[in-house]
Amino acid sequence: MSTYHTLKRKLIILTASLLIVHSAVCQTNDNLASGMNAEKLGLQERALEYYRLASESEPDNAMPLLLIGKLQHRRNHLDDAATALNQAISLSDTLADAYEYLVRCYIENDDYEGSKSGHFSGIDALEHLCERAIELDPQSASNYCSMALIYNYKKNYTNALNWAKRALEIDPKLPQVTNTLGVIYYNRGNDNDALAQFRKTLANDPDNVDAYYNLGVMYSQRNNYETAISHLRKGLQRDNKSIKLYYRLGIAYMQRGDDKRAIQCYETILSLDSTYLPAYNRLGSVYAHKGNYDEAVAYHQKATRINPKDVDSYKCLGKVYTDKGDYVKALRNYQKAVAINDRDHETYCLIAKLYAKQGNSARETSSYKKAAKLGNKEAQAWMVSKGMAW
Repeated sequence: MSTYHTLKRKLIILTASLLIVHSAVCQTNDNLASGMNAEKLGLQERALEYYRLASESEPDNAMPLLLIGKLQHRRNHLDDAATALNQAISLSDTLADAYEYLVRCYIENDDYEGSKSGHFSGIDALEHLCERAIELDPQSASNYCSMALIYNYKKNYTNALNWAKRALEIDPKLPQVTNTLGVIYYNRGNDNDALAQFRKTLANDPDNVDAYYNLGVMYSQRNNYETAISHLRKGLQRDNKSIKLYYRLGIAYMQRGDDKRAIQCYETILSLDSTYLPAYNRLGSVYAHKGNYDEAVAYHQKATRINPKDVDSYKCLGKVYTDKGDYVKALRNYQKAVAINDRDHETYCLIAKLYAKQGNSARETSSYKKAAKLGNKEAQAWMVSKGMAW
């Protein structure tokens, strides 16, 4: 073949490749635009579908994953959001929003120990991620609030308040700032100051779901369930589609011993979002509490079918089978949870209790030791009570 024909063939191949790339980029942009439009119309499932199509047409583009993460965060699908945001960061480590929302996902999911970042893991990794978020966007008051909550988790309330006050300097009108201050004051034992901050949040933003939620949590943890329920229901009058508020209200009703109303809350959630796993698992827990083990199993199994990698669903199944006395199936489900996440210390603790019921002291000790090494306080206390190190 002549040089001319060789060059011509290469040019044709190059042109075709460029056309394919251009076509993929155009398809991605079209799907992103359609997804954002769907979001504006409140069509969240439709928006998610468009963003996923955009990610499939251009796998190296971090933007669709970022939008998926932010959308899933708004839907309170925090695990799914964290997965998408981690993937976005792996493609582009300069996306400020990806770091900000990833940190918020872990904190709002009350998962201060499950994150990983470089050589860091647990709370150190979360702090490292938050530092990166602040580095990329030093004017985001939200990032300073997240750092405040990280120190709050460490019970270093002085530094927690310092970070919250820095957020206040950046944006004194941001509801998230006063909410964060309220959380810190509450954990420090200053209930009156906490209440003042949550009320200030509602005075500035009467529709603020987080403030109603935090008041519900605060009163529930003080065993004042009627007041907790009252605040959560007031929040739902403002936003009758808030999954977050319905979920917390269900917990408050369960704590009050009103299983019927708790079930109604979780069924309402599923009418709003049929894929919301925590609602299925809560329903399973309610029915297990009532002794309806077969119904409980059915709800937890439904959750595993929606997401076969959800650790909590398998742990819930393990608990139900343990209560039912079917230790073989209980262990099988705990082992599935471990296979998905071998650093979940609660699972090892549950396995230890299962072996205790079976009288297998060697495996009970081994499981408690694994849980203790991963930071489980209950397991560490058990090991100390037996005079053992871990």
